[in-house]
Amino acid sequence: MIRPQPSPRRPLAVAAAALAGLATALAFTAPASATNSSPSPSASPTATATPTTPTEPAPNCVKADDAKYTHTFDGPKGKASITLTNGPLCAGEEQELALVSYVTPSAKFAVPQYVLDKSIKKFTGVGEGELGLATLDFKVEVPNCYTQVDFVFGGTVIDPLTDTSDRYGDRKVGSKKGIGSRSTGPQAWYNGGSGTCTAVPEVIAESDCAGTVELTLVNRTGNAAAEFTIAGSNGFTEKVTVPMRKIETRKLSPGQAQEITVTAPGMKDFTGGWEKPEDCQQPEVGVPDASYESTCDEMTFRITNPEDGVTLTSTFTPSKGEAKTLTVEPGRTGTVSFKAGEGFTVTVTGDLDSGGPLAWEQPEDCEDGGTGGGEPGLPVTGAAAGGIAAGALALLAAGAVLFVVARRRRIRFTA
Repeated sequence: MIRPQPSPRRPLAVAAAALAGLATALAFTAPASATNSSPSPSASPTATATPTTPTEPAPNCVKADDAKYTHTFDGPKGKASITLTNGPLCAGEEQELALVSYVTPSAKFAVPQYVLDKSIKKFTGVGEGELGLATLDFKVEVPNCYTQVDFVFGGTVIDPLTDTSDRYGDRKVGSKKGIGSRSTGPQAWYNGGSGTCTAVPEVIAESDCAGTVELTLVNRTGNAAAEFTIAGSNGFTEKVTVPMRKIETRKLSPGQAQEITVTAPGMKDFTGGWEKPEDCQQPEVGVPDASYESTCDEMTFRITNPEDGVTLTSTFTPSKGEAKTLTVEPGRTGTVSFKAGEGFTVTVTGDLDSGGPLAWEQPEDCEDGGTGGGEPGLPVTGAAAGGIAAGALALLAAGAVLFVVARRRRIRFTA
């Protein structure tokens, strides 16, 4: 039996089918990749990216000199706002702004002007990752009379505005040039209102125990500044301007406060002076010792002033001859003597007062009857001494009373 020779086609077909199946299986199971999973020795390995965490970009910041703004302004209502448009200010930078309302003498620009209300705020720089304030809002009170309202760069407020004071100039927000031009919006200043602004001044005076007077100058309910003029004793004068709804005080010394006049437009003139308060305590002072004695031809007066006393000055007027004045300091003793004779008297006046003439009385052992000449005699003794002692006591009592009066006078008028 003859066997045919085997054909090579069948084994080749089986091998081809097996290879096709293997390729299909690999296509479904291998991970997608742009490179071979098993690179050849000549192939370069693929770099793998390191995972990163996304972060917020840091905010851009500007210097104050480069900042740009937009703003709104309503002068009659006293309102304004401003917004920073090109980022927050950088750390350490700042920009102040102020909204100010004035009381003025006219609906158009006129001086003097006095501040009624103000609002000052500022933008400040921020650090990395911080958020800054983008908008500032301002509100001030506007007077119900003629007014001016200004919205300005910077925190310096001019008060009062006068002929010689500074001006805001290009600091005003919305100006065409200068720092004010950094903000876009309407001109941020206003003059208007209706009605003349008037002051309602008032004076309150209060005395103290030391002799001074404190004046309280009030302009509490007016809508304009009050101009006070103070006139006191010894030529004292002073002018004081009190802004609306404000209070000023002035203290006058004892030398200035005896007679006081205060005037202001729209106010009845105030007149007065220092008045001793009821609760003042009289300081304790020593009482002087005052006495006199008669010898055969003299009449001698002696005043002893204690250490805690005050200076005493008295005048001794004789019935014949010239008067003598004696001043005795605290802690000292002083004497006054006169040649004396029949009918001779001395009257004491001043800080010590005898209350009338004091008569010389002849001592009993005098030989010449008190002619006023010769050698000095002995002090008065015996029955006559009683009358002399009574007179001395009268002098002492009167002196003590007037001593206190003098002390009060000194307290009152010491400058």
